Amino acid sequence: MYPYIFSVEIPWFNITLEPRFYGLFYAMSLLIATRIVIAEVTRRRINLSEDEAMNMTMLLFFAGLAGGRAYEVIFEWPNYYAFQPFWKVFAVWEGGLAIHGAILGGIIAYPLYCRVKKLSLAAMFDISAMCMILGQAIGRWGNFTNGETAGPVTDFWTGIVFPAGTTVDRYAHGAPVHPTMIYESLGNFLIFFLLWKLRLRNFRPGLLGAVYLLSYAVLRSLLTPLRMDNQYFVIADTKFLAAYAISLLLFCAGLLWIYKQMLWLPDEDLIEKIALESVVPAKSKKGAKGAKGVKSVKNKKGWR
Repeated sequence: MYPYIFSVEIPWFNITLEPRFYGLFYAMSLLIATRIVIAEVTRRRINLSEDEAMNMTMLLFFAGLAGGRAYEVIFEWPNYYAFQPFWKVFAVWEGGLAIHGAILGGIIAYPLYCRVKKLSLAAMFDISAMCMILGQAIGRWGNFTNGETAGPVTDFWTGIVFPAGTTVDRYAHGAPVHPTMIYESLGNFLIFFLLWKLRLRNFRPGLLGAVYLLSYAVLRSLLTPLRMDNQYFVIADTKFLAAYAISLLLFCAGLLWIYKQMLWLPDEDLIEKIALESVVPAKSKKGAKGAKGVKSVKNKKGWR
């Protein structure tokens, strides 16, 4: 609705500086995700330095960015990008990032990173799942400020009128529409809080990632009828909603992963590490206390 944070003309260079809320929200997501990764790597006793954890977060971000943009450009090429200057393909600040493409981009890049660093793919996917869903929740407000990814015209009390010139107003013409991006943002926040609570239960690595795939697939499928920018696969002159197809794929993958790996069981290795670390400091403290007592006795004897 109001895509720009501010607008400043720079006459010397004949340009106008107009940073967007869309970019601001993704920058916020990246900063918060970095803190989550560092905290979870420490809590899970993963052999990864703070710098490496930050690099991993950047990798996840750019893999998602590339995947989301590639997905959007491929599906919208015949409808939009084929008639635009080529640089528009890279104009991510104008919007146009498909979340399913971002998920697929992460799924492709993450195994490669974990293989190089010799890390547990399941454990790292748990951490990235929390970062992804939180980034989606915050990023949807960028769609709101851009005036895109909304739903059909409605008389429901949640309906919002978008200003003239926005993508939504091209079909709404001043009528209120479902703010589907806000619905999804709220749903994504609920999924994040669910994962945030589950992480402390110390289930087997991979459960959080699987729950993320399951829950987001359900959420997106429920909201797909309330979107006006759905994309399609065309097979033998028959259209299939891409959101439904990929959500079904992600849902089945998450369900199969839980069943095959029995992810509902506790993570014995992590629980054992936590137990050992709680015992060692206790012994050290006891030993230090004993040494202090001996030292005080010796001092007293010396005074005699």
